[in-house]
Amino acid sequence: MDVKEDTTNPVLVSVFSNRIVVPVFYGVITSILLPGTVWYTLTSNDIFDMIGGIIAFIVVALIWLVMVWGELRLRAIKISFTDKDIVVQSFFGIGNTKVYSYDTITSFHSTLQPALPLPYECITLINNQKKVVHISQYYFANYNQLRGFVTGKFKNDGAKSFSLKKMFREIFS
Repeated sequence: MDVKEDTTNPVLVSVFSNRIVVPVFYGVITSILLPGTVWYTLTSNDIFDMIGGIIAFIVVALIWLVMVWGELRLRAIKISFTDKDIVVQSFFGIGNTKVYSYDTITSFHSTLQPALPLPYECITLINNQKKVVHISQYYFANYNQLRGFVTGKFKNDGAKSFSLKKMFREIFS
């Protein structure tokens, strides 16, 4: 999707923090381990080795889905706030581009995401009861600027509690 000509001048652009290397590292490692677990399972002669290989494949595949399809696709995004729109590009700004007009964003809510050593905040922009953009304190070095811009522009629905079940539902929807 192309950005409209009158919205190409960004007012505020997201900047990735150094912590972005953690999900990238897990994504790369699990991408390497997935074919390895398949190879191990298929070349095993013992039934217990095959079962272990299948279990390892399932665990690595789940981690890969959460890291690559969930975190990197939904949260490691490039966000540009322009005069009239929000331009969102998935996968570090090299994936699909979506443009949301400020008029279509109805509200936002914040969530405290569990993490070690400290939890981090995530703001979610809502368009007609649907979550469209996640702005995470973990991924963005200029999170406070982004948060200030969002709070000045959109209605605050308050804080929501974190739900692992809802997170998995978002990944697969």
